Amino acid sequence: MKRISLLLMVTVLCSLTAMASSDLKLVKGSVAELKGSKATICAKWDYSKSTLEDKPVSAFLKEKGEDWERDYPKEIANAERNFISRLNDKAKKHVTAVQGDDADYQIVVKVKNFTYGSTGLSVVIGFGAGDARLWGTLEIYKKGASEPIAVIDIDGAGGAGIGNEQRRVECYREIAELLADILKRGK
Repeated sequence: MKRISLLLMVTVLCSLTAMASSDLKLVKGSVAELKGSKATICAKWDYSKSTLEDKPVSAFLKEKGEDWERDYPKEIANAERNFISRLNDKAKKHVTAVQGDDADYQIVVKVKNFTYGSTGLSVVIGFGAGDARLWGTLEIYKKGASEPIAVIDIDGAGGAGIGNEQRRVECYREIAELLADILKRGK
């Protein structure tokens, strides 16, 4: 019995350690000029090469039905608004996130794949199992520049919630929080 308990405890600790690593990683450039700048920053989302559950977006939505096709644009808009709101909450000492495209800096989020995860796994197992996940890149451009000041890899950033729209919203909010952490470090 002690062996099983020890094995279970080691497994849980290893899982928690693995999940503790950030889902956002600065891979090129620096965000140092944004730390404490109070510059305005906006976000543009690029879904042009995006998939849902590793399938083309239109094919996935068609497979799910009319309700999904009808509600998808609203889901996206709500999640994007929540990203801006959460970035303002968490990074207000460094940047001011604004709607639209008139800002000192622009974030271009290139979404590669989004998965909705499993509510059942989230409830039964917890610890991030079953979360919605997003993969892609986040590029930060200074106004008028053609090269980004920073490129950040998004490696399966997660979010949980009841309902697909809420799961996407929480995923985008998590990305905003992780981006705020990178801005606070200012590297």
